[in-house]
Amino acid sequence: MFQMRLTGLVQGKRGKYLGLSLVLAWYYCLWFAPKSLQHPFQIDDRTTYGWLSTLLATVISILLLAIVLGRTRHLPRQPALVWTVAGLGCCATIGISTSVASAVAFYAFSVLAGVCIGLFWVMWGEWLTSMRAIYSLQHLGPVMGVTGLVTSLLVCWMPTVLVVVFVALMPLGSGYLMWQSWRTGSAHGFPPILPSRIASQVSARVFAVCAIGFVAAGVCYFVIAITPWDGLPGGPRTSFCIGLGMGAVIMLVLTLVITRAQHPTPTRPKISQVMPWLVLSSIGVCLLYLLNCYTGAFLVALAAAGTFEVVLVMYMSRLTLSGYVSPATASANSLVAVRSGICVAVGLALLWRHSQALNSDDVTKAMLLAVALLAALLIPLVRQEYAIEELTRDPQDASEWETTIAGIAKQFKLSARETEIIDMLGRGYTATAIAERFVISPHTVNTHVQHIYDKLGIHKRSEMLDYLNKR
Repeated sequence: MFQMRLTGLVQGKRGKYLGLSLVLAWYYCLWFAPKSLQHPFQIDDRTTYGWLSTLLATVISILLLAIVLGRTRHLPRQPALVWTVAGLGCCATIGISTSVASAVAFYAFSVLAGVCIGLFWVMWGEWLTSMRAIYSLQHLGPVMGVTGLVTSLLVCWMPTVLVVVFVALMPLGSGYLMWQSWRTGSAHGFPPILPSRIASQVSARVFAVCAIGFVAAGVCYFVIAITPWDGLPGGPRTSFCIGLGMGAVIMLVLTLVITRAQHPTPTRPKISQVMPWLVLSSIGVCLLYLLNCYTGAFLVALAAAGTFEVVLVMYMSRLTLSGYVSPATASANSLVAVRSGICVAVGLALLWRHSQALNSDDVTKAMLLAVALLAALLIPLVRQEYAIEELTRDPQDASEWETTIAGIAKQFKLSARETEIIDMLGRGYTATAIAERFVISPHTVNTHVQHIYDKLGIHKRSEMLDYLNKR
């Protein structure tokens, strides 16, 4: 009975994201839970440098993996690999939590934890991509939100000894879910990668989104780092848990608000609608700080940065379904953009503090500069909303999608070639990419597309995509 329920979980529309959610929860609980570390937590002690070591190790390891794997190679799907990573993550957690006396050991375990997070991130990204997971907000949002909220509450209420054990078991839990998913899940194979010259057409948009994530997360954590922690409710670590819990609640609220019920089908949430609001929330963080509302700025900054990380995961992972980037590259883009921004921002804040140059006038100028920079980034983000939506349009699950295409082909009497083309158009391929795939001219593809429009009674591609995704 347990095995059957577990199989249903790891193959479910929402349950398959639980392992990835545990990786994020493990990182946050390890460094921000009130009782996970057996030493003080202050902005100027070695715990902060250990946390930065984990961030840097994650960024470097995942970038190296993306470079080594390139566009076509993938990590081996071997149980030994996943259990090794999970075991090392467990050991790193225990080492970080208990290595009070040895600074060398503490930093070594911090780096090891970062490497394990990077490996886990790529492994889950590749497996979910091979399952054609669509990272939709109505599926991923509740899992990320509930996992983050539950783990935040548990580590606040548990006894200290149990917190260390609980956090150390998280990487093992993620590894176990991956192993079970490999054993019982059915992979559809990786989406075909588009030719480099076609995929490069979206590189500017990808860079823009990553840059926005870098700046927004950096601004949020800069505010967190320079906030006077003495006045935070319950102390800094309790406030960290509250802020992360708020981020989890935001994910749940976004899922409920954006996925509003309509007839005959629900409206699918759009990532492009969420991102501008997150940038606005980062601007709000700066304004709250300027109004001396330090607690509000601190909590909103944590919630916004965590939510932005999840949204970037969804955005980048969708690009793999259309063949624009490999799973490893998508995983690297999503994680590196936010966490490198955090590293830079916290590093600048620490330098500022140590130089004793932090005064009210300088802080005001920094906040106003951050507001101006975020506002400048918000304008191109809004202008590119349609283009971002086209790249990240929410498809259906693989089996549901195939059934939909087959039903449309039968209903409107599409030819075999027209069926293939509408399938690829719905998956995000351009006319040029389709022409190269079938070794025909773009003119021939456009002729087939026009015939499809005539048979379906539509006039443009956006209408067709809306129709496909709402059937």
